[in-house]
Amino acid sequence: MKFTHLWPLAFVILIPVILIMYMMKQKAKEQKVSSLYLWSEMIKNDRANTPWEKLKKNWLMILQIITLLVLIAALTSPYFLSGLVSSGKACVIIDTSASMNFMYDENQTRIEKAKDEAISYVKKLRNGTEISLITSDKNAVLLAAKSQNKNEVIEQIKNIECSYYPGDASEGVDIAKSLAIDSKGLQTIIITDTSVDCANLDAMVVDVYSDIGNVAIEYVSHGFKGDELSVLVKVSNSSKEDVKRDVSIYQGENLLMTKEVEIEAESSEVVYFEDVVLEGTVFCAQISGKDACDEDNICYDVLSDGSERRVLLMTEANIYLEKALNLIPGIVVTKSEDIASLGDFTKQEFDLYIFDGLVPETLPSQGNIIMFGCECEEIAPIEDYIDEGRIVYGLESKTTKYLDGLSFGVGNTYSYKVPDYATAFLATEGNSEGSKANIAFIGEKQGRTYAMLGFDLHNSDFPLYMEYPVLMYNLVNDCINGGIISESVYSSGDAVPINSNIDGELPSVTKPDQEVVNLSDYRYNYSDTRELGIYTVSQTVRNNEEKNTFVVNFPVTESRIDTHPSMLVTGDETVVTEVKGIFNLRNFIIILALLLLCLEWIFSLRK
Repeated sequence: MKFTHLWPLAFVILIPVILIMYMMKQKAKEQKVSSLYLWSEMIKNDRANTPWEKLKKNWLMILQIITLLVLIAALTSPYFLSGLVSSGKACVIIDTSASMNFMYDENQTRIEKAKDEAISYVKKLRNGTEISLITSDKNAVLLAAKSQNKNEVIEQIKNIECSYYPGDASEGVDIAKSLAIDSKGLQTIIITDTSVDCANLDAMVVDVYSDIGNVAIEYVSHGFKGDELSVLVKVSNSSKEDVKRDVSIYQGENLLMTKEVEIEAESSEVVYFEDVVLEGTVFCAQISGKDACDEDNICYDVLSDGSERRVLLMTEANIYLEKALNLIPGIVVTKSEDIASLGDFTKQEFDLYIFDGLVPETLPSQGNIIMFGCECEEIAPIEDYIDEGRIVYGLESKTTKYLDGLSFGVGNTYSYKVPDYATAFLATEGNSEGSKANIAFIGEKQGRTYAMLGFDLHNSDFPLYMEYPVLMYNLVNDCINGGIISESVYSSGDAVPINSNIDGELPSVTKPDQEVVNLSDYRYNYSDTRELGIYTVSQTVRNNEEKNTFVVNFPVTESRIDTHPSMLVTGDETVVTEVKGIFNLRNFIIILALLLLCLEWIFSLRK
């Protein structure tokens, strides 16, 4: 047994006080009697002239002393330690990813619950225990290493802030495994709302997941039909009940449009806004109501700068490709069926050249390039030619964003040796059994973007799928974006590539809290996207200030957790919903003290 506080033991000094009170002679009372038989007792009392008398057995006194001892015991908060509490080396991992901002109950968030559990655990450790403290989201940070100062570790836990980064406790577990190699017998406690693999680690997982209903905006997109702006908002409901919400479009604090939408349980709805009138380029969609997390109830979007991009399409006849290009706002397409006329067109400046089955003798010296069903060793060598039907599937990349489960068929296709600077986004089964063939890639080299797709659209069923115009939109926009930044919409934790003009001053970034960060290079991957909101990249070139805006939204992957620790246990860890390892006797002792006080009161009345 151990005690939380020892200072209440000082109240033991009150026991002699109780004894003295019962040893003091009580004042005699005059009383008439009917007989002299009792005179002998009266004489004895007369002889007792001192203020003290011999201590006699008194049950009320014994009861009061026992009650005092019980109250003192309650104040010391005695408890028993179990085997879950480390006696030598301990490591605490706290998940600080975006989902930990969700409410755990009506009174606290998951991160607040996690900090309470971590503090409770540290307090229960034996004095002298070596304590390591780690936070984990997309990265892991070692805040304390083998510290024996419990108060210092507790203060560090109190100062932990949750991020909006995607991730879980996995990065922290990797550090704990490294610590365990040098610290035999290390016990690890992992406080998280997401399942984590703790194989080969002596771990206890505290599950702070709570099933509180949440409605979130997955994404916002926009398009132009003539001069009219249309906005699309996808809203998801992860709760088990149908909900009604107002979806609104804001520019700054100005409300532009509102629509009510009913979303079935565990499903999503798409809300369309037409004829939206904006005075600037940045706007946001917001849903009403309180739920598990407010941060994913708002999502920003940015309009393009309005400048048109010029595209040259070299094709003999491809109605599928032409229609897809016509759906993309902000581009002007010039078409030619004669590859020999390319030299005439190169006298003009095009932002993008698209070659559909036609390969020029010499590639344009400027502008970006997309090729369909072509051989071009200058861009990438052919790895193989697949002359049989294949099922094509999408690979994870920014080009296939929002196209989960992309799949279609092709009759034949080239496969490429993807250059080092590029990323494959479509693949299929190769000619060799079990092999993979990359049939589409995109990448940037020396300031120009190159993309190749190894198949002819006519020889596939891809144009029949609803994913086709989305992929084409992503592909073309990846090739024609300009300015200091290539994209305008990011999630928290994303790195933002900044390519500024080397003829100007070094660029700077203004964060949503108006803090200005001066960058150290013209080419910079800006990664401090912890805050949600609007960022501005500025650069002064020849006395003219150029500004580009990008926005950072709550990561969609954190709005819904499919598996939490109590659902899926991996490795040898123990999963609990609160920190174990202590059995506190204080409440039971307080109840006992109240019973004794009631008993004393009854005894006094009867006496």
